[in-house]
Amino acid sequence: MRIGVLSDTHLKFPTEEFKRFIKTTFRNVDMIVHAGDMVSVEVYEFLSSFNLKAVRGNMDEFDLKSLLPEKLTFEVEGLRFGLIHGQGAPFGIEEVVLKEFENVDVIIFGHSHVPKISKKGGVQLFNPGSYRKPFTPPGTVGICTIDETGISFDHIPVTVT
Repeated sequence: MRIGVLSDTHLKFPTEEFKRFIKTTFRNVDMIVHAGDMVSVEVYEFLSSFNLKAVRGNMDEFDLKSLLPEKLTFEVEGLRFGLIHGQGAPFGIEEVVLKEFENVDVIIFGHSHVPKISKKGGVQLFNPGSYRKPFTPPGTVGICTIDETGISFDHIPVTVT
């Protein structure tokens, strides 16, 4: 099982570059997970053509916030996932998102725009980073792989053509 993970796309609409990048980078994934700050319903509608799990972020437009939950739990291959955007300053965000879930194996979050893979108290934490990094390019997305050896996470630099 391969899961494409992204957060903080901050797009008003899905650009042609974004569409190409998603279709290429996530061409072999079984699901896409978005950890908030898509910003617009148009981006949500594009990503919904895939098997999508998503939550709202603090920068999402009202119409999009009304469609998406603040946090979500779901199961994949026997692992319980928590999905949330996050809030507050980047420092300490892992503790903030950990407090939001009980009995999960993995928490995927965004908000900080900082790619991160860590483990706290038996819970894997993964932040794919931000799709758009206008001040410190390139942005990043992630891939979560679940197979017979367990679970792994990778960050992928955003390259647009």
